Parts: sequence; structure tokens; C-alpha cells
Amino acid sequence: MHHINDLLNFSTADLTEILDCAIKIKASPEDYRDALSHQSLAMLFQKTSTRTRVSFEVAMTELGGHAIYMDWQTSNFILTDLAYEIEYLSRNVQVIMARLLSNDDFQIMADASQVPMINGCCDRYHPCQALTDVLTMIEHSEKPLPDLHLLYSGVQNNVSNSLILMADRLGFSLTLATPEPEIRAASFDPRLQAITQDSEKINHVDDPRIAIDGADFIYTDTWIDMQFFNDPEKKAEKAALLTKMQPFQVNESLIEGHDLMIMHDMPIHNDYEITPGLVRDPRSIIFNQAANRLHAQKGLLYWLLNAQTSP
Repeated sequence: MHHINDLLNFSTADLTEILDCAIKIKASPEDYRDALSHQSLAMLFQKTSTRTRVSFEVAMTELGGHAIYMDWQTSNFILTDLAYEIEYLSRNVQVIMARLLSNDDFQIMADASQVPMINGCCDRYHPCQALTDVLTMIEHSEKPLPDLHLLYSGVQNNVSNSLILMADRLGFSLTLATPEPEIRAASFDPRLQAITQDSEKINHVDDPRIAIDGADFIYTDTWIDMQFFNDPEKKAEKAALLTKMQPFQVNESLIEGHDLMIMHDMPIHNDYEITPGLVRDPRSIIFNQAANRLHAQKGLLYWLLNAQTSP
């Protein structure tokens, strides 16, 4: 049984198969209308969500299955032992997707679950987004994937962590233009930092301008965790972070004269990590990228529930 968490236990072949499933289903959706017939997905949300909920629920519906939405705050997950609730839930469905504040909770769930668990985002990893990002890069370039260069400018977080793993397994070039990662940060994973240091394809710089030449894609993500963005108690911390992160903003000055494509996993905070003009720039593929969450989710669900057991 496979759990989709940090992806460190996934091979190049595994990830390639998932992406191939996504590409095939997107190309011929009518051929997969009953692929997950009579199968159910439980979707558990502790973090806010737009794209994760919509993409997983629509994916199950269009594959012939059923999705159940569960709000952490209005369920018994807040009242009892987490492992008990997950073991019960896993006896009723074929797969569980959880969008959580802490990866520690995901680990507890995975140990207790009798069905595959999918990490729909946590403080440390975002594997579903990384699969989507690679699918989008494949679609928007004529180059083979190993010849592509992705420049990520912003904070090292759950998204960049999962991109590190994908670059390592699939062989595309990844440059991280970020402040130095903080060992005490919730997103810090020493295993992924070791991959970054050892890989010939992954580099770290302290200024995106160093790596902008030759980049095929530039990618940024929100600087502030979405659950804290409107928190008045985080006002001072937010102001300090904005000052620190300003050199990593994706703006017109940074990409002027460069033939590349602009990516962002959303939600977007205008004039923080990206300027609004670039969201609608002709080079932007942000909304195509967001729409691909549906197709990546289909590929992942099909691979977990059907392709894995096919003869």
C-alpha cells in the first residue's frame, strides 16, 4: 500500500507512471468515466482550501467515484484520538486525502489507515502540487523534461521541498533562489537539504537574477502561510518577512527581456510574491497550472486505486 506524503520512497518509474496516467486521462477523459466506479474518497480539511477540494472532488466524480468532504472542526477529529478516527474512516472508503497543518498528524494517520493516504498539503510537503507543476512544465515546452530549467524564487517551504524531490527523481534542473533555509522552520527537512547539496541538477542562490538567464520557467509561492495571512497577531512578523523577501519578488524588472513562463500555485497575494501585471502577462501559465490540479489528481487517484492492481 502506497501513501503519498514526502515521495521519498517513490522511484523515478513510480512518478513517471503517475504523470503518464494524468496525461492519458486528460487526453481521453471519456475512456475513464467508470475507472473508479463504486469507490470513495474521504477528504479531510484542517487547512483552508480552494484548488485541493475542487480538484479532488471533481476528479473522483469524473472517474465515476464519490468524494466525501469532512471539516476537521465540525467532526470528531477534534474530540478523540486521531488514530482511532482514521482507522474507522479507512474502513469505509478506498482512499483518504488530508490537508493538514502538521505533517506529524499525517504520519499518525498513515500508520493507522487501512487504505492509501494522500497528503493534500501540510507544513512540510505538497506532493500533489509538485506533480501538477511537472505536468504543466511537460505540456508547455517542446524540450524533454531533463533539459528544462525551473527557477523557484521565494521561500523554501512545502512546495519547494516537493519540487526538490521531483527534480531529483525526474532529472530537470531546479534553482532555488531563496534566503538560507532555517533549521528551526516547520518546513525544514534535512533529507531534502542533503539532496540539494549533492545533486548536480539542483542549486541554491541568494538572488534570482543570478539564475534568470536560461530559465524556462520561473515559479513563486505565497510568502506567508495562508492560515496566517489575515491574522492581526502576525502583523509585525508579516511586516518583517515582507522586507526580507522583497528581493525575491517576481516582477517586471526581474523577467524583462527573458523568454520564460511564469508559474504560481495560488492563492496569489498581489504585490507580495508577484506583481499583478505578471499574473496576466502573456508569459503567465498560472491558470493553466491551477487547472492541471484536476488532471494530476485524476492521474494520482487512478494510479493508486486502479493501475496498481491491474494485471
